[in-house]
Amino acid sequence: MNDTNSIKLELTLPGNLEYLKIALTYIVSCAEIFGFSKPETAQIQLAAEEAIAGIVTKSLNNDPKQTYTINCLRMPTRMEVVIRDKGMPFSPDEIPDYNPAAPTDPDNTDGLSMFLLRSSVDEVHFRNLGRDGKETVLVKNIKSRRIDNIIKKQPQIEATPADATVPSITKWHLRSFLPGDALEISRCAFQAYGYSYESYIYYPERIIEMNRKDELRSVVAVDQDDNLLAHIALKFYHPNDPIAEIGVAFVKPQGRRLNIFSKLCADTYGEAAEQGLQGIYGRAVTSHPLSQKKLFDDDFINCGVLLGLFPNDIEFKELTGKTIQKESSLLMFLPLNSPVKTIYPPAGHKAIIHEIFSHGTIAVVNGDPTQVNSATESELLPFPKLKFSYSRMEVFNTADLFCYVSDITLIDDIIRAKKSLCLERTDMLYLFLDLENPGCPELAQACEKLGFFFAGVLPYGLHGRHTLILQYLNNLAIDYDKIKLHAPFAHKLLGYVKESEERNSA
Repeated sequence: MNDTNSIKLELTLPGNLEYLKIALTYIVSCAEIFGFSKPETAQIQLAAEEAIAGIVTKSLNNDPKQTYTINCLRMPTRMEVVIRDKGMPFSPDEIPDYNPAAPTDPDNTDGLSMFLLRSSVDEVHFRNLGRDGKETVLVKNIKSRRIDNIIKKQPQIEATPADATVPSITKWHLRSFLPGDALEISRCAFQAYGYSYESYIYYPERIIEMNRKDELRSVVAVDQDDNLLAHIALKFYHPNDPIAEIGVAFVKPQGRRLNIFSKLCADTYGEAAEQGLQGIYGRAVTSHPLSQKKLFDDDFINCGVLLGLFPNDIEFKELTGKTIQKESSLLMFLPLNSPVKTIYPPAGHKAIIHEIFSHGTIAVVNGDPTQVNSATESELLPFPKLKFSYSRMEVFNTADLFCYVSDITLIDDIIRAKKSLCLERTDMLYLFLDLENPGCPELAQACEKLGFFFAGVLPYGLHGRHTLILQYLNNLAIDYDKIKLHAPFAHKLLGYVKESEERNSA
């Protein structure tokens, strides 16, 4: 979808419930114009009603002298409803959990309201804007734009008879992504993984949008007739990050004997190095060692084990079939440019952290926290105004928590986020701490007292700064014997992770 179809509409209303009908009429009208079905529009209306009623009554005190603004944004494949106000500060973490199967408190109307809100849309975000107030963001995907519904609408092609001659591939080459490739990329993902991959891949227009915004840098392989054979991409989670994740890799059956995947990877590594990236990382599955071996042979180092990362319904049809437990991941990293960095590792993990960096010839030196004063420390921060954030990955049922400072007072934010995510029955929490911050050892120790334990490190993983990763199991059982690893050091890492969990749970 081009920019002419990205539309933003805005409405400002008094902070009084008398105007709620106007707000809902506006949002429903936008949803209908944006292409949502009647059931989808009803869900958007329900979520908007719960969100706006809560803001008006709790933040604005039902005061018509105060105002709030609603932005309805039409994006490729989705709609975003952004409600912004400058009323009383609000934290969703304070709302008690509501269990529809066993509601323990019939008066828990706030919990019910939050449950209805989250159940009606695909994503909900609460953002504190400081002096600019706060905003609530509701995101709803347009299901008709999803790949399975697109396929249903297309004319059915008759199956090729078994004895028919399949056209041979005489030539193939790599080229940059073109918008016309997006539909076939979505098809490949759907055929390979069902709906167990990240949601954007099932919406062709989202793939186009992400490549336009440089969130994805896709490369495809095509045959002599420009038919797509394979796809791979570098994914950037934040603008201007010096590292990217390699993945979104799909190879059609007819291309698997042509060594296409190896050429795709080599070309992607070369492009990343030319672009000045400091490295590439991958999250290799552990139900089979094939993807690990490929990355290991390409000089990726093993730097962490992320337990229970992927859904337990991932299907590797030609490898192992359906996974037998929630899939863990081996975190692997390819160093490209490695400037010397000063780190402050926790004493208990210092040896394993230095061993990880040494495998990739990534030069680090230990700093002395006592030699860093508060003024100097503030200059080290990548984002002085940003201290802590977290986000939940619905399809994986996991969450990432990012600590941009290592002030021990941040532990309160971590406790609140942990409580909220656990109440949402999030399986795994991954906590990212700044290894280059002198306060890292003290904060890591405090987090380990909360039940977090060692997962690994990600070089340059926090906007260019070396990162310590801790993880938390929320009533999720992991059978370590079912985790299959390729390299000897990966086995050592897994043993270290297991010991860390056992030590913290003792």
